[in-house]
Amino acid sequence: MLISSACGQKSPLEKASSEFDNGNFREAIFVARHHFRKGGQRSPELLFVEGRSLLALGREAEADNSFAEIYSIDSTWAPAIAEIFQSEAISSLERGLGARGRRFVIRASNYERNLDFGSYNSRAGKMLLDRKDYEGAIYYFENYLATSSDSAGAAEVMMDLGSAYEGREEKLKAIDLYRMFQARYPKSRLVSTAKWKLENLLLNAGKELYSGGETEEAENLLLELSATARNPLIQEKVDFMLAEIFESRHEVARAIEYYSKVVHMNLGSSGRMVEKAKERIVALEKAR
Repeated sequence: MLISSACGQKSPLEKASSEFDNGNFREAIFVARHHFRKGGQRSPELLFVEGRSLLALGREAEADNSFAEIYSIDSTWAPAIAEIFQSEAISSLERGLGARGRRFVIRASNYERNLDFGSYNSRAGKMLLDRKDYEGAIYYFENYLATSSDSAGAAEVMMDLGSAYEGREEKLKAIDLYRMFQARYPKSRLVSTAKWKLENLLLNAGKELYSGGETEEAENLLLELSATARNPLIQEKVDFMLAEIFESRHEVARAIEYYSKVVHMNLGSSGRMVEKAKERIVALEKAR
């Protein structure tokens, strides 16, 4: 700390803090920088007053530099810095200053994880999701849903949470969530998106099982998906993969059955999958 001198004269920290408390932000900055120019100690305490004063004047970039220097000197200041940015974020969002609020949400999250932006937790999660900070996004979405599951925006937050799970490669959690979404919001405008995402995840899971040699597990999953898929392109891919599985096991009749389903749907990209299915049917028929 920069304390008062023995003769009772105020220290630079005391002077700057007094000016800040009285709303004299330029004077507070002047006191701090005058002290630094004279070779005085660049203490975290005085830099903190400088940073807050710069923020109060809207000089964000300069404030960032002050807070970054504090952190480089003593990283234990991170929670205090994050709290300032958190307060600025909430204040900005309350005033409808979305861009400014976004900047301060990101700044706060850079210094401290798992903050609480109150009713704006969903907004914070969305901002971090856009930056591909999936871990941070998941925290805020889950926090929001834990306290506001009956809110008007809960359905959209659930979908965003699923996207964050997918981003983190937590596929099983995403699958469970999309299933839960359909049960909870059967009339939502987003239910078709949830079904599409779920079917894609199940298809990819089937591919991974099949390529990993877990043929029986892949077959069981794909058979269930084939019976319930709403998306024709997903249906086509599932049936073709099932046909390949049955062919690999020399179950000719079942292989032809599923290749035929692909042909009858006739949805393949440029007809390639359909033509391949036709070729396999001819080959299998000859062998039989």
